Amino acid sequence: MDISIIIPAYNAELTLPKLLKSLSEQSDKDFELIIIDDCSKDNTLKIASDYPCKLISLKNNHGPAFCRNIGVKKSSGDILVFTDSDCILEHNFIKNIRLAFLKNNSEAIMGKLIIMPSNLLGDSISALGFPAGGSIGFEKIWYVDSNGFTKSLSTCNTAIKKELFLKIGGFDETFPYAGGEDSFFAYNLVKSNSRIRYCKDIVAYHPARNSITDFVSWQFKRGISSFIFSKKISDKKHFLSLRIWSTKNIIKHWYKDFKFPLIFFLLFTSFAIQAIGFIYAKHNRKYHECFNNKSALAR
Repeated sequence: MDISIIIPAYNAELTLPKLLKSLSEQSDKDFELIIIDDCSKDNTLKIASDYPCKLISLKNNHGPAFCRNIGVKKSSGDILVFTDSDCILEHNFIKNIRLAFLKNNSEAIMGKLIIMPSNLLGDSISALGFPAGGSIGFEKIWYVDSNGFTKSLSTCNTAIKKELFLKIGGFDETFPYAGGEDSFFAYNLVKSNSRIRYCKDIVAYHPARNSITDFVSWQFKRGISSFIFSKKISDKKHFLSLRIWSTKNIIKHWYKDFKFPLIFFLLFTSFAIQAIGFIYAKHNRKYHECFNNKSALAR
């Protein structure tokens, strides 16, 4: 079983060294590493070039979905592992992925993401459940059944058989930002009658967002992605009910916590900002005209 790890990186000079260090310290070192520099303006390319990997340097910025698809085209492994340039991987990350595919006959895997402690604002943002469950946990944001299967995944910590990835058609590149393209990929995965197993022992660590400016920008972009997502799916009621269920879980989980007033404020502020992003995309022609773009896998 050959494993290819695919990492898109954009202006990641502050975080990429920590990720690469965690990869160098893996208990299982038998993997191929592919880094795609998405036309960074900082030292990301230089940092990546000093590490043994397949390095792809793009002349223009395309976004993470495009980068991952290009990485897949250059990969040689039959198992594809996706993570983000600001993650840190637990010591047995690769080992546990290999075991999950061997023992469980899995087709696709979603691992556990742990958000690292931050300041009051950062911890409160993480409490909202993103990315990949945030500090509340994946199972409180997305359904996980009694057999450990879910219908969602996040590219900060996921693995899939390459054959299945290609069958699905890769990530949809009409999503311009990180977020949305992985949910739509999972949607198509489930529609193909494939299953996603949630594996708690495959652990990645992710820094918290601790800037209000970053938070507002992130929520606005999520609103744009939500519009694009809504135009591509038919089962909108399911996702609406999922959002209501996860919101109830957030409130129920944190209402006794001293951070709850701030969490509550951020939660409903996020809804408002996402709504603005959604409306902005709805009335912006470029987000209507991009739906027929081809995947990088087809080029």
